[in-house]
Amino acid sequence: MGMRPPEFREVVDLGGEPVTIRAMQPADRAIEDAFVRNLSPGSRHLRFHAALKQLTPDMLDRFTNVDYPNEMALIATVAEGGTEREIGVARYVRTPRSDRAEVAVVAADDWQGQGVGTRLLVRLRDIARSAGLKHLEAVVLPQNQPMLTLARRLGFTTVSGEYDSHAVTLGKEVDGE
Repeated sequence: MGMRPPEFREVVDLGGEPVTIRAMQPADRAIEDAFVRNLSPGSRHLRFHAALKQLTPDMLDRFTNVDYPNEMALIATVAEGGTEREIGVARYVRTPRSDRAEVAVVAADDWQGQGVGTRLLVRLRDIARSAGLKHLEAVVLPQNQPMLTLARRLGFTTVSGEYDSHAVTLGKEVDGE
């Protein structure tokens, strides 16, 4: 196990609502579980590239116990009914023995297109840079046009798979804006 992830907390205004972006913590197990369960089947498939209904206990352990600096996860949350609701998550996982990492991001269906993914990816890139990473890659299903658009808007370019029906790999140097 690595170090504890850096403390990170920021409140941003998205659509007139305060959204907290912060580091994933082990205590977030329940909201992470609920978040994935509440994604539409289509959103889950685009994120996990599989027909997954919910995270297994092992996946929940791995996702909420971040092995920084080799991994980092940021979540976006809103206050709802006196509790905290996760509305998005972005994470990177370092390619072993390298300065590269794969990134993934997903927003709750009712928050897609409102800037959640953009905010999470930009902050995650900044943390990746401070962790010594030089290059980020995202493996995206070709039908995931919103993610392809977001990644390209943030400066990711196609590395491979433009004509592969299974996945498109997009890459970006971390030091670029």
